[in-house]
Amino acid sequence: MPTIQDIPTICRMCEQGCGMKVTVRDGRPVKVQGSKLHPYNKGWLCAKGRASLDFLFSPRRLVSPLVKKEGEFRAVEWEEALRFAARNLHDLRDHYGPQSVAIYHGEGTGHQEIKFFMKRFANVFGTPNFMGVGSVCNAARTLGEEITYGGFTRPEVSNTRFIILWGGNPLVSHEPVLPGELAKLKRRGGRVAVVDPRRTETAAKADFHLPVRPGRDEVLILNMLHVIFQEGLWDKTFTGKWVHGFQPFFETVNQDRFSPEKGEPLTGVSPALVREVARLYGKTAFASVAMGNGLDHHRVGVSAIRLLAIMKAVTGHLDIPGGDLFTSRPGLKDITAPLPSPSQPPLGRDQFPLFCQMRKEAHALSLPDAILEERPYPIKGVIIAGGNPSLEWPGSNRVRKALQKLEFLMVIDVVRSPDCEYADVILPACTFLERDELRANAYLNLPLITLRRQVVEPLYGLPDQMIWVRLAETMGFGHLFPWQTCREAIDHMLGDLDLSYEKLVSQGGIHEYEKREYQKYEEQGFRTPTGKVEILSERLRSAGCDPFPVRKDVLDPAGGAGDYPLFLTTGGNLLPYLHWQYRYIPRLKKLAPEPTFDIHPATALEYGISDGDTARVQTANGAIQLKAHITEKIRPDTIHIPQGWVEANANELSGGEGQDPVSGFPNLKSLRCRVERI
Repeated sequence: MPTIQDIPTICRMCEQGCGMKVTVRDGRPVKVQGSKLHPYNKGWLCAKGRASLDFLFSPRRLVSPLVKKEGEFRAVEWEEALRFAARNLHDLRDHYGPQSVAIYHGEGTGHQEIKFFMKRFANVFGTPNFMGVGSVCNAARTLGEEITYGGFTRPEVSNTRFIILWGGNPLVSHEPVLPGELAKLKRRGGRVAVVDPRRTETAAKADFHLPVRPGRDEVLILNMLHVIFQEGLWDKTFTGKWVHGFQPFFETVNQDRFSPEKGEPLTGVSPALVREVARLYGKTAFASVAMGNGLDHHRVGVSAIRLLAIMKAVTGHLDIPGGDLFTSRPGLKDITAPLPSPSQPPLGRDQFPLFCQMRKEAHALSLPDAILEERPYPIKGVIIAGGNPSLEWPGSNRVRKALQKLEFLMVIDVVRSPDCEYADVILPACTFLERDELRANAYLNLPLITLRRQVVEPLYGLPDQMIWVRLAETMGFGHLFPWQTCREAIDHMLGDLDLSYEKLVSQGGIHEYEKREYQKYEEQGFRTPTGKVEILSERLRSAGCDPFPVRKDVLDPAGGAGDYPLFLTTGGNLLPYLHWQYRYIPRLKKLAPEPTFDIHPATALEYGISDGDTARVQTANGAIQLKAHITEKIRPDTIHIPQGWVEANANELSGGEGQDPVSGFPNLKSLRCRVERI
């Protein structure tokens, strides 16, 4: 008789962490389903999650370590590959100092347990240059809210009556809220507004769509706040007690120059629509705002995020049922210690001090300068785990040159990624179905510790955590990495919580570490220097930045377009993919088989472009060729290119200019461009 077992785990085909049930027959996974017992996705699973067995059994997987010898990769045993890596890392540290090595984790590793092992390795090695995907994704949002509140929020969609989705498309990207939650909200009579230059899949199903001109989110938020202030829709009790710097902000935004009518030439959104949405948000008792990546990637992204954070607070929608909530983190043991005492500061500290201080890491986008120009000091070696900087970072051409100049590059991944071309050694990691791992769910507004449980022994490679343990052992500091299995490390991290791996398994892999409480600030205050929501930010002031959230030039007209009359937005994940990942899985590839760009019919007509024509899109940074997709679901002055395609890399069009002064994030969503038919 066959042995059949259903094992609960957590999907890792994207960052959301949906509960998953895997059916294992005679030791082989044969079926995946969404787990109805998981409080986040409640049984729902996207196309990527349903294809996770295709990922597990993909013929593209790395089956053994590879070392470059005489210009060619050759398969070697783990011991040889680790000795090769250790020798090179020791040589770099001896010749240039430990700061000459940078360690980067991409989205493919996740943002929790694997990251902690990597940071511990960086600390033991002595380099301050541990860095991650947060330098280009999501961290701008958490940074903006932490500056304002001392923490970050997420909407409680299950209780909200009205939600504004700002720069997100959850029907495709599943972020910042799950599609199922939006459907339930609509069924119970709730309403949805979407702010996006495109009429996305989510916007098409929303009650309101505000097609803001790229890069003008700040003005639109100020227009909405103007309506809220003019019509007395702010929470006077909360602002009087819990907001620092409210009066000068109120007096500024209440001026006529911030009215929706004055804002329309800049935002492109009708004043009537702005007023309707602002009134509904201000008057609805249970309302929330969900911020997506569309807000991150502008030259002033943190400023817009701060304004939205302030709008949540002054309307009284902060940390109440149906509003935007704070969720505390669990008390896991910190395994990143021992902390280093580096002789050099982390990359990016001089330019983006708040980012480095609050994130406790280096800024990844400072890496090409350090490699190519040795500013502020030279980087000679890099380790990349689960990332593709040459494809995912702005200015791809320059990033490739930087990787090629390195004396040593090691890549850790499940498959042979684009960056592997420049590597000296490649180490194969296993998939999420082949390892144990903890996940804390504070970012999802769930006070839960959940278990990504191994469902099968690794077919190839090792768990990412154990790769770092093995490398540490080979380099001579294995005594500082005493865990021989993922389960041992999990037990160590859970040690202060009267919890263990086995207890988590017995609880179905889900542990609630605290009960939901609202308005905790009433007892604890906010985790800011003043203990209040800071419109006037003391952290920004101390970092030499303007503490006032309304920039002096916020209403200035856009600079001359010159040779680049159109706006370009890049990024936005396609439904079957996550950045570059999974384009090699046949059933996902069928859902989006080739790179295209969105262009409005009127704009296409102006440039003589028909649907399916190949066209050249060009910016001041570069040009790419791809096919046109003509659609009315985009502003006539805007075109959109999804990222992640090797053959039509959107980041050939972006560059390092226009970085946000606080987060250091690149401008990827309000570039100027031109287009021509080929």
